[in-house]
Amino acid sequence: MKKTIIAAAIAAASLVPAAAMAQAAPAAAAASATPKVGAKVFDAEGGEVGTVEAIQGDVVTVSTGTARAGLPTSAFVAREKGLTIGMNKAQLEAAVNGAKAENTAAKDAAIVADAPIKSSDGVVIGTVSKVEGDNVTVALSNGSAAALKKSYIGLGTDGSLALGMTAADFAKATQAAGSAQASTDAGAAASGAAAATDSAGQ
Repeated sequence: MKKTIIAAAIAAASLVPAAAMAQAAPAAAAASATPKVGAKVFDAEGGEVGTVEAIQGDVVTVSTGTARAGLPTSAFVAREKGLTIGMNKAQLEAAVNGAKAENTAAKDAAIVADAPIKSSDGVVIGTVSKVEGDNVTVALSNGSAAALKKSYIGLGTDGSLALGMTAADFAKATQAAGSAQASTDAGAAASGAAAATDSAGQ
């Protein structure tokens, strides 16, 4: 069974969702707010929490500098200093770290032999055949195999294993990685990202 090494392409598109947390707005009366990218975010006491980094639909990504959190637009109100949420920086970072730990534990529990892995558009691209530390070997539907890092795999909204790329993009990435490996093993790491490695006999 042919094994393809997949590196930076999947790392760049890996499904690593922001920790989406429902949160109550500050208790005191305040006007509703419309977050904008680049706007500063404050806590109820006026302390700086972070900056709005991105907005996608009703999810606003706030970066504290060391953590990113996806918050619903309803979590923001307009106060004298600007956009305000009901948590301070330390509380938000603790919530993000807790959510990441919980997500990692759930993902590790789901990565077991024969578990299907889907693309971002819902196509099953293969099943887990072996797990060794942070390396996951996936048996693809076309009879070949792909070596992925656990960090490239995420949990879908239904709790299933998923990649952050479409089936078509995944196919292109595996073909490109296979061609690069055939010519030179260094090709898979050309972008400078760490690649999953293939050991003899696998």
